[in-house]
Amino acid sequence: MTTDPAGYATPWYFAPAADQPWGVTVEEIVASLEHRPDAHWMRGEGFRGEPLLDLWFPIGPWLFQGSYTPHPSSLSIGICDVHAAAEVLTTWFLPLLPPHVTSIAFNTEDGVENGHADVDFTLPCRDGRDAVVDTLTGHLRHVWPARGTPPTPRTHGG
Repeated sequence: MTTDPAGYATPWYFAPAADQPWGVTVEEIVASLEHRPDAHWMRGEGFRGEPLLDLWFPIGPWLFQGSYTPHPSSLSIGICDVHAAAEVLTTWFLPLLPPHVTSIAFNTEDGVENGHADVDFTLPCRDGRDAVVDTLTGHLRHVWPARGTPPTPRTHGG
């Protein structure tokens, strides 16, 4: 069992912070993916018929798997550790957001399952990779005490 939350893998969920709409279209996401020779995507529909884009590409030892919906705006990142999530965010997703977006709301599966489903954790968008890593790690430290012990690490992959 790890006691380092940065090494623990979990699903991640991101949405616009209050009064900071993303306004990023599926077409903009696809255009960004076209610049990654190792990226793949598939268009579909969400539960309520909203546009949904499933996407995947390698990030270090992880296979980033996620989905994006423009209405309501959300990005989900499949099971990965803090460093892989930060890499996806800082090298691919955050640069797509409009300049007025300075933070985004997020949570993890562990946060939701451990009684923090109604909490909007906030991630800075413009402060660099180290700030993202610190924020995501701090989130995991915060949600672990509700369970009583650190979660068991998951294996690489998505």
